[in-house]
Amino acid sequence: MTMRRISAAFAVLLTVAYLAYLVAIPLGLVTRRLEVHEVALAAGLLAGVYFAAAQYSITDVTIGAGGVTARLDRAEAKQRVLESDLRAIQVALGGLVTKYEWGHLRGLAAEGPMIARSREDRKLQQELERLDAMGFVEPLDPRGLNAIWDDHGHTGRDFDLKPYVAITDAGREYLRLRESL
Repeated sequence: MTMRRISAAFAVLLTVAYLAYLVAIPLGLVTRRLEVHEVALAAGLLAGVYFAAAQYSITDVTIGAGGVTARLDRAEAKQRVLESDLRAIQVALGGLVTKYEWGHLRGLAAEGPMIARSREDRKLQQELERLDAMGFVEPLDPRGLNAIWDDHGHTGRDFDLKPYVAITDAGREYLRLRESL
């Protein structure tokens, strides 16, 4: 049984007992009635149990000359919103780059060479330009990303991409966040 259900059951039990007491007074079943401060304490307990059973939680209670004050927090509602936000972030991070761009980032972040192949359709160039536009990679060659095409565009052979492109801190952070999902 969860704490919420226990709190709800306790709230119902206290409410029924309190209502039974109030009904018993006019029927003459109660010979010694509660005094005002006892009724106020019972009402406070009922309110506390109600809020414990509800989606609110009491975070601070102060008793002073001005009376009793309580600060309530909607912990469960906040948690549901945060879980929903987290799921939205997971979806956004997962879909931010294509699986091919994801592979480029992982290869550039890894130790050793990052083997790639330039194709006639310039797909590699487009993927790297997109990653560059997002700030995840940066060209190392003074000629920019065009150096890849100039040096390897028509060869159709594998080459090491790392002399041409480096992953940025933002790219590493993106990898870290996405891999932690």
